[in-house]
Amino acid sequence: MAWKLLNRDIVFQDTWVQLEASRCELPDGRIIAPFYIRRDPDFAVVVAVTKDKRLVLVRQYRLGAEKVLLELPAGCIEKGEDPKVAAGRELLEETGYQAGNLQFLLKTAPNASNSTAYAYCYLATDVELVAAQHLDEMEDVAVEYMDLREARSALRDGVFEQAVHVAALYCALDVLEKK
Repeated sequence: MAWKLLNRDIVFQDTWVQLEASRCELPDGRIIAPFYIRRDPDFAVVVAVTKDKRLVLVRQYRLGAEKVLLELPAGCIEKGEDPKVAAGRELLEETGYQAGNLQFLLKTAPNASNSTAYAYCYLATDVELVAAQHLDEMEDVAVEYMDLREARSALRDGVFEQAVHVAALYCALDVLEKK
């Protein structure tokens, strides 16, 4: 079932993405060209829960969806950075909260058909506010809270739209309900 990569050309490259045009041979001999692949950075996603059982969430504008979305804290993993370290860093930068405990939930490919990025999802429990937000220059992030008991109905009602965030939240709820 695997495709054979015949050649690959970089079409575009900057800090955040590399776009490649590939020429591939399918197992039956057919050729696909060009087939575009995005080499996106991996990223960390954090389901953060306070000691009083509230989710720490962020609301921000997403150009791809062309609207403001309610999300989990998340961000790119720096080159050579441990995903768990990145998860803690992103939580702190975006919300000012620090995890008491940080537990790996899952690694998932958000768009395996044409992107190389993986999402590393973590559950942060006993989070505490320890600092002010430290946002990147282009970030405008509002911190919000949701009672943990409301999370499942919010998921069913479509409050969370990013697929990776939905998967991470469902996984985290399963882990929390077993405790």
